[in-house]
Parts: sequence; structure tokens; C-alpha cells
Amino acid sequence: MSSRQGRDEETTLLDLFRHPRGLADLTPDQLEALLEARPDLVLIDVRTRREFRAGHIEGALSYPLGSEARLARDAGPSQKVVLVCKTGHRSQAAAAELLRRGFRDVSHLAGGMDAWRRARKPEVRGKATASRP
Repeated sequence: MSSRQGRDEETTLLDLFRHPRGLADLTPDQLEALLEARPDLVLIDVRTRREFRAGHIEGALSYPLGSEARLARDAGPSQKVVLVCKTGHRSQAAAAELLRRGFRDVSHLAGGMDAWRRARKPEVRGKATASRP
């Protein structure tokens, strides 16, 4: 493993616990209101496909953590992107990578699907989908 590759892996691990500058936190209520007000936003679930199939927010697209390069190709950096994971850690890591790739309007669900479920917000179950935003 090259030293550069080692640094990239280390940065990704640290990104799980570091809140990136430029990332906005959303509560479940704020996200629900934003989904109604901004039909153009791209809602990305970065959990595993299995977690996604077990329950996700309606309209979310599945791009598991590590798929940021594909997401960057599929969505433009000027689009509003909201990231969701289980607890908020993986979404922070994905946000850090998207912000490094030039995305400017990135938010995440603070507390992830755990917070969404505690707030008793609706979710859907089923097939993992990843289509172009």
C-alpha cells in the first residue's frame, strides 16, 4: 500500500467522526419540511443496500458509502444534496468527500435514520434503487 493510499484510508476513517466545514445538520422535522419545499433536492442514503431495503425515506437513492465518485458523476455539484445514514457518521464522511469534489450545498440528517425513526417519521421498505438524480 502506498503512503498516499494509506492517508486516503485514514482520512476516510477520521471523516466518520469529524463534522466537515460546510455541512449543514438537519433535524427530522427540518428534513421533512425541506422534502416538501424542495422537490429538486437529491436525497442520498449512504447505508448498505441491505439497510436501505429494510427501511428508508421515500424518494431516497441508495449510494452506499464509498460511492461518492459515482454520485459526483450522476449529480452536479450545484444540486442540493441531503445525505442520510444510520446515525450520522457515514453521512459526515460522504459529505466530506462531496465537499472536496466541489459540491456546495450539502446537508445531512443529524442522528440519521435512528433520529428519523425516534421522531416516528414515515419510511418505506423494499428494493434498493440508485438512479440518476
